[in-house]
Amino acid sequence: MRSSVEREALGPIKVLRRTSTASSLEDGAFTLVLPVLAQQSTGNFGVAAVFVAVTAPWALASLPIGYLADHMSRARLLKIVAFVRTGLAALLAALYLSGNPLPGFVPAVAFGLGSCAVASEIARQALVPQLVTDPGHLVPANTEIAKVSQLYGGFVGPLLGGWLLTLSQSVATLALAAFAAVTLIVTLRLPHTPALRDEPMRVRTMVTVGLDGFRHIRRHRTLMTLASLSFTVSAVWYVWQTAFTAFALADDGLGASSLTYSLLLLAGTAGALVGTELVQHITRKYPLRTVLWTSLAGWVVWFAVPALTSSWAAVFGCLVLGGVAGLLWNTVSITARQLVTTGELLGRTTAAYRMVTRTGRAIGAAVAGLLMTHMSWQHIFALCAAAIAAVAVGIIVLYRDRSMLEPGVR
Repeated sequence: MRSSVEREALGPIKVLRRTSTASSLEDGAFTLVLPVLAQQSTGNFGVAAVFVAVTAPWALASLPIGYLADHMSRARLLKIVAFVRTGLAALLAALYLSGNPLPGFVPAVAFGLGSCAVASEIARQALVPQLVTDPGHLVPANTEIAKVSQLYGGFVGPLLGGWLLTLSQSVATLALAAFAAVTLIVTLRLPHTPALRDEPMRVRTMVTVGLDGFRHIRRHRTLMTLASLSFTVSAVWYVWQTAFTAFALADDGLGASSLTYSLLLLAGTAGALVGTELVQHITRKYPLRTVLWTSLAGWVVWFAVPALTSSWAAVFGCLVLGGVAGLLWNTVSITARQLVTTGELLGRTTAAYRMVTRTGRAIGAAVAGLLMTHMSWQHIFALCAAAIAAVAVGIIVLYRDRSMLEPGVR
């Protein structure tokens, strides 16, 4: 017997899920391949440069993209992005096939792909409420799409990328170009959706109108709280993530090969997949305050374990737990934003929210690049765990909102 979400998926939402599957497979492979290519060419600095390049577009491009998402068909925006991603992937493959890639080219491609990811995520999240008519189905729909994204973006894609790198760099980049082409084909099958604002787009009003998303977040207490918390958490996460990537690949760290590094990424995905039902149960049963600090308690363990041991079993275990905790935080922030924002404003609100949180990621990656020259990896991991623990305690002590994450409550 099909669930209500599965019945809705038989319509346009099913095509969106397939698009998410294809793009997540591509993103997952790039997530592994780009840092490895950078590490092999320029060392730890290259790894930090890739992480900064991937996250910087959220600070630079979110406002205009959010404006576009509210003033044009969101399905059309996804199709345009798919074309650009395919071109960038083909360019990367061509340079590696020529055998003479420029040392700084990988971060440049990472910046371009990061810009595409900004547009894709904003458009996709803003498109979901247009396709899911019942607000009560937003949590299950978002969780299902997140599960598909985790499966292919965090499991299949990285594993495939790691295996391709064992063949050669040129084979890996050529395969990534093929993945991008598949994503383009699937995205072109999205049904047309109308723009929700019936007015012409003007460059001179793009920034001023784009600021409406920030104004909406500032006026709404829950969104303002989540945005502030997510900025802090994202910054700390990317300090940890950047340092952990360098630690995993370094000979004096875990010494992981490209394939074994992909297995580490799979552990987090496995946690997200097995934790899907748990996440839905927690969000239904407990108030927002409890959900937030429970998620961060998992983050503390996730960040602390590599500071205490280099045991592969322990590291795998903490990454599995991190997958559950990360999915819980992500589901809460996305659903809360969709429930309290009108459809015509959702693109700009998503852009503003993501601009805040992903700027935190870019700052975190840059800070990690500095810390790795002055501190040991274990000290960085311990510092990150302590910072997240402080945020969790702050939520328990200071955040008094006990409302539930359900339609009609806020």
